[in-house]
Amino acid sequence: MQTPVLPHNEQERLTALQQTGLLDTQAEQRFDRLTHLAQLCLGTEIVLVSLVDADRQWFKSKQGLDACETGRDISFCGHTILGEGVFEVPDALLDNRFADNPLVLNAPFIRFYAGVPLVSHGENIGTLCFIDSKPRKFTDKERQIATEIGKTIEQEIQDRLQEQAQEELAAREQMYRSVLEGTRIGTWQWNVQNGDTVLNERWAAIMGYTLAELEPISVDTWLNLLHPDDVADSDTQLNAHLNGSKEFFDIKCRMKHKQGHYVWVHDRGKVVSYTDDGKPLMMYGTHADITEQKLNDLALQQSRDQLYKLTQELPGVVYQYQSWPDGRAAFPYASTAIEDIYGVTPEEVRTDATNAFEKIHPDDLGRLVESIERSIEDLSLWELEYRVSSDNHTFKWLSGSATPERMADGSTLWHGYIQDITETKKYYLKLEELNQELNVAQQSLDLASEQAQIGYWHASLKLGTLWWSPMVYQIFGLDEQDFIPNDRKFKSVIHPDDIAKVEQSQQQALVTGIHNIIHRVIRPSGEVRWVHGLGQIVAEDKNPDLIMVGSLQDITDRMKLQKVKDDFISTVSHELRTPLTSINGALNLLQSGKIIALPEKAQKLMDIASSNCMQLSRLINDLLDIDKLAAGKMQFEMKKLNIVPLLQRAIDDHQPYAQQHNITLELQMDEHINQSTLYVDEHRLLQILTNFLSNAVKFSPKEGCVTLSATLIDNEIEIAVQDQGSGIPDDFKSRIFEKFSQADASSSKAKGGTGLGLALCKELTAAMQGNIGYESEFGSGARFYVRLPIVK
Repeated sequence: MQTPVLPHNEQERLTALQQTGLLDTQAEQRFDRLTHLAQLCLGTEIVLVSLVDADRQWFKSKQGLDACETGRDISFCGHTILGEGVFEVPDALLDNRFADNPLVLNAPFIRFYAGVPLVSHGENIGTLCFIDSKPRKFTDKERQIATEIGKTIEQEIQDRLQEQAQEELAAREQMYRSVLEGTRIGTWQWNVQNGDTVLNERWAAIMGYTLAELEPISVDTWLNLLHPDDVADSDTQLNAHLNGSKEFFDIKCRMKHKQGHYVWVHDRGKVVSYTDDGKPLMMYGTHADITEQKLNDLALQQSRDQLYKLTQELPGVVYQYQSWPDGRAAFPYASTAIEDIYGVTPEEVRTDATNAFEKIHPDDLGRLVESIERSIEDLSLWELEYRVSSDNHTFKWLSGSATPERMADGSTLWHGYIQDITETKKYYLKLEELNQELNVAQQSLDLASEQAQIGYWHASLKLGTLWWSPMVYQIFGLDEQDFIPNDRKFKSVIHPDDIAKVEQSQQQALVTGIHNIIHRVIRPSGEVRWVHGLGQIVAEDKNPDLIMVGSLQDITDRMKLQKVKDDFISTVSHELRTPLTSINGALNLLQSGKIIALPEKAQKLMDIASSNCMQLSRLINDLLDIDKLAAGKMQFEMKKLNIVPLLQRAIDDHQPYAQQHNITLELQMDEHINQSTLYVDEHRLLQILTNFLSNAVKFSPKEGCVTLSATLIDNEIEIAVQDQGSGIPDDFKSRIFEKFSQADASSSKAKGGTGLGLALCKELTAAMQGNIGYESEFGSGARFYVRLPIVK
């Protein structure tokens, strides 16, 4: 969390704040009405007038928040006062300055914040701030609205100061009338009967003169400086006082300054003595410069005019709605947008709201009336979404919100805002429709999952949390109501001999992103079931909790059938290997000619027998490798590997064999392949490439070309072998990775092969968390590939 720094002028700023006299004062309607209006206009949950004190921020006005103050060290407003203009935080959880702020993590759970600095005496004393618990970003127009409301609040602060000053001035006038000469207010005295006039120096200074410059002093001195447009009013006010109809002579008028412009003055006076025959004699008065006040009044009026213009420019209608106990209703105030909302003008509903109610959709009228009556009864916030009809026989959706106030005559007056939400409502209704479709799809998925005996899950490898679909519970023989899954409980149902294997797969998934494991689980009844778990980690940039999603399938029946087959193959392989070794040794001895020299025809028969014996030996070795993989006994030495040297080695190892068949070998690699690393068993990967290359050489025509390539594809490296042979027949493609599968019987005889090589490659690839595949059109060659995940 970033604590706001202190501005360089902190002491002057605190002085300006103290001078406002606002801290720790009671709530005032002048500010509360503006924050309420701001809340209605911009739609945020919280709006505050926040004053930033030395170690706290105190709320002069608040909407949507009960707290009166918070510490300055955790405040957003402490940042706002450091600059000018709107300070905006669209999503605090994504902002390093505020992501761990207590006001973000706890109530009021700030996600969106926008603050407008409030200036008094040239210093940023606080803010008008807008807060929401959802991420948001103000539009340019909303920022303008917020700024203008902030200026209005600044003007209210100045008006408050001005009002206080005026009150103090009035008190001083009463208390120190006899010592006015010592103040900055001008004084005058006038003999009504002979016109003799006495002014003090301050009276002249207000107009930029000295008394000497105005001599000779007379009543004409006043009249000569008075603005022509104010002469008539001055005469009227004076005569009213002289004839006794008004207690004081009191006028605000303009006087010409020495420099040519006019200043505003406030003159007050009173007849204090009369002649013997009752005529006014001596009149005394004050002469005050009120130019600044007048300018402030004009600025205030201009600000109010701007606020009025803003309400007229809002997309919705700002309004007051009033309801009387006798059933009458009206809109005493409505911005011009009411014509867009209801199709009526403000004048048409100012005294009677009937025209507006006639526009309400018949199906919503009852709800609207009921909501108004409920708000009247308990003075609760009125909120409703409803429809109104348009002249073109369509309807639009409206959203209204208003705060009620009980009036002295028993009526209820609401202050509120109504906006057109037709497009938003359409999206919402469409979302509901999509949710229904999603529910149907989910039900279909659950049904398909149940029929296929496949469950699905997602887990956090970082947090240890876990979620299962109903089918996973069924596979494990658990009750969904009584068992809440997590990493610890999941391991409790795994067969003890398989826990280490599952944990190893999870750790490899952190490197490769793939989880692929076959293991046993023990049901509460004691029954052991085989399952196949397959999962993948979600993209890392959007996955801080290391979420993995995947499936789980019960493969018990398949494993039982496979075990019967594997036991048979294992038994046959081991029974054949010992005598076959002896036979192979004897044949080699006979072929060497050390025992006896064989005739040419016999030698050819011995060569055929030796070749077939070696073919059978390779078959048995492949069978034993597959048997080890199925039993989980094959050891893999997994390590991080740069594959460039391995690819070159594979090419070099097969050059003699390729030359024997008059085939050219080529190596092609992406230019950045040398910068990527795989997590594999080097020997097993070379075993796969050996099978691919030997097959490609065998099935390529004379003087053909076989290409070994390595290509970067997303987060994987694809290693492929392309030949120029006849390709794979369509009727063989579905069986190509099955054990003992060959395109036709002649293939085995002509080219050699056991029919186990590709099946073994598939098992080895899966064990290294990879995928195997091919591309082929019959007559156009074949391309076999493995794709292995890059180490992240």
